[in-house]
Amino acid sequence: MKIIPQKYECEVCSSIYEDKEDALACEAKTVPEYKVGTLYGDNTKGAFYSGMTFCVAENSIKRHSNYGGSWACRDNHAGDSLGKHLCGTGDLHLGKHDAKLDQTQPNFKRMVAWLKEANIPIYIWDGEKSVPFVEA
Repeated sequence: MKIIPQKYECEVCSSIYEDKEDALACEAKTVPEYKVGTLYGDNTKGAFYSGMTFCVAENSIKRHSNYGGSWACRDNHAGDSLGKHLCGTGDLHLGKHDAKLDQTQPNFKRMVAWLKEANIPIYIWDGEKSVPFVEA
């Protein structure tokens, strides 16, 4: 006879665990939710998204991920995505690399102008949290 141990399932994402503590730890994972109007990006020369400014447009929490959408102002052939036109992010998870904006770039200035016109409060991602935007 073979004994099959009890399994535990995370009620958030349906992952299966052999240890109850692991399943409880999985269920306890929090998903970051960001303030709409938070500007982020990496304008470092040579960065993949250099010449672009992104802004949190919505949060969409599913399981252990935030599939929120963002607005984007781009200084390349792709153009801007504003209003109902969102730029998909997959899993929206901001980090220190997203706090490298250049406020002198035209894409940044266009995003700020659009948010002001839309009457959306403006924040800047500082690498750890959203802080109120103060014009330089």
